[in-house]
Amino acid sequence: MIRFNHWLLPGLLLAGVLSCSTEKTEKQDTVSPETLSYFQNSPEEELKPTIWFTGDTTITNEDRLDLFEKHVRGLGGGCFGVGSSQNLSLAAWAKCDFLWLMDFTEIVVAANKINIAFLKAAENRQQFRRLWTKEARREALAIIEKEYANAADLKFIESAWAKSYPFQMKRYATDDKVTAKYNFALWLYDDSLYNHIRTMALGGRIRALKGDLRGPTTVLGIADAARRMNIVLRLVYFSNAEEYFTYGEQFRKNWTAIPVDEKSLIVRTISVEKHKFPWAPDSHLSTDRGFHYNIQPALSYQNWLKSPQKNLRSRDILATGQVDRENGFTLIPPDSRPPEV
Repeated sequence: MIRFNHWLLPGLLLAGVLSCSTEKTEKQDTVSPETLSYFQNSPEEELKPTIWFTGDTTITNEDRLDLFEKHVRGLGGGCFGVGSSQNLSLAAWAKCDFLWLMDFTEIVVAANKINIAFLKAAENRQQFRRLWTKEARREALAIIEKEYANAADLKFIESAWAKSYPFQMKRYATDDKVTAKYNFALWLYDDSLYNHIRTMALGGRIRALKGDLRGPTTVLGIADAARRMNIVLRLVYFSNAEEYFTYGEQFRKNWTAIPVDEKSLIVRTISVEKHKFPWAPDSHLSTDRGFHYNIQPALSYQNWLKSPQKNLRSRDILATGQVDRENGFTLIPPDSRPPEV
């Protein structure tokens, strides 16, 4: 999805709370003020400056998201993801009720905030896409200023739009090609998908947070909020961040604290050890390397994280899965367990 080699740097539903209409994507759902407060007010980490204040980090470079679609479709519940707008396609397919967007790079967080503002302002997907063009600069900045007028980081968010928009256009151009070739719809290619995500934004149910997958604050804050909201996370999207580190103590603490159930999935990619995990066809159109796509039941993942095995990595888990070499996809079975240590 995005160029997650930047995670190398130190640093990274709803039963009873939603009153859903039959046309959920066209009407704003009603969420209790208490539930919304838990969602919107969990703590987040302060980020250290990185070298990644560049526009290319604000878009995905994983081109075959369609490989995930049939697995995540209709999951509901809460969704979590690192990176930017690739999460909006995943959340739309899953029909998520709440979406936490987290990144440890400030400009990616800003891009997510911009997308939330544009969703509220743009009545349709064509209007949204136009807001990321040079021609719409004045209108786009006016929307950002209105949405974040009282935010301390307003100027930073505005500067993020200027750095990001050329790369957004490149992303859309690649998406045009891939969706046509493989006959699928991302969130900006289908009215119902767009409307679902827009309804979430209008209802305050998408949040852009600063945080690190291995940090002590943001993830545990999300876990606590989800429990208070009485929801489980049904979709946790890591992109390929895990390939850059072993599972340390804080990471394990974070991700075993997240409330999940038997339907919850870990959604990830990997770009290393290509001989074991071949890249999916056309997964390298927007980058110099491709990706292998992977799904794992979250309960299985938490069992792995509880293992005393040291130096555990995501590729160790993938090795227990069913590898589809032709399509560049691995499905890990629910009974996948770490070896006895």
